[in-house]
Amino acid sequence: MTGGEFNGARVLAWRDAALKIGRFNCGVFSMPTDLIQEKRSRLTMALEKLRELRSAEPNAEAGTHEKAAAMHLTTTVGIARPLADRYVAVAAAALKSGAGEFSAEDVAKISSLDDKFGAAFMVLPHHVEQILKGGKHMSRRFRRWGDEGDVFHVRGKAFRFTRIARIRVGDITDDDIRKEGYTTRQEFEQMWYKSHPKSVAAGKTLDPDQLCWCHEYEPV
Repeated sequence: MTGGEFNGARVLAWRDAALKIGRFNCGVFSMPTDLIQEKRSRLTMALEKLRELRSAEPNAEAGTHEKAAAMHLTTTVGIARPLADRYVAVAAAALKSGAGEFSAEDVAKISSLDDKFGAAFMVLPHHVEQILKGGKHMSRRFRRWGDEGDVFHVRGKAFRFTRIARIRVGDITDDDIRKEGYTTRQEFEQMWYKSHPKSVAAGKTLDPDQLCWCHEYEPV
């Protein structure tokens, strides 16, 4: 099995078996039990929020509960909205089907992220070009966009998160700057401002003590 290409039915059965023994293997990556539990915990949180919202507002417009549940995940767990939307979609399907627990296939759905997700994660058009040309291997974001081992796609090309860390914005080395796709700290700071137009419009500057999530990734 190479390049992240899988035969769906056989792999899901294999993943189910892997989960039963406490690890979830995907290519060269083996998902630890605690991470599987964390993902299922987020799914459960989304499911419980949907139930709460539907009970309180049974006649709400379509999509209202899903949006509110995704915002709840984002503010409570700190994950990015596109990722929260994915969790809520899986939880909503489970609620509709009456499933009592989340399967290995559910975990797989929130661990393999499509082109739409990848485009949102890249933020700027030139980031897309950088990652596709092999010049970008790291991105800092205020929200967490995935877990180690998750796979995301950019224009059909797959990438895997290899490290996710909570750090200060100012904790960036020269090597980090190169991984971000830039040659100097000034270039990186200019990109940072361009990536956060609302903060710039509000008169905010780059705060080196502000916490962010550092995502490292590599092609699959």
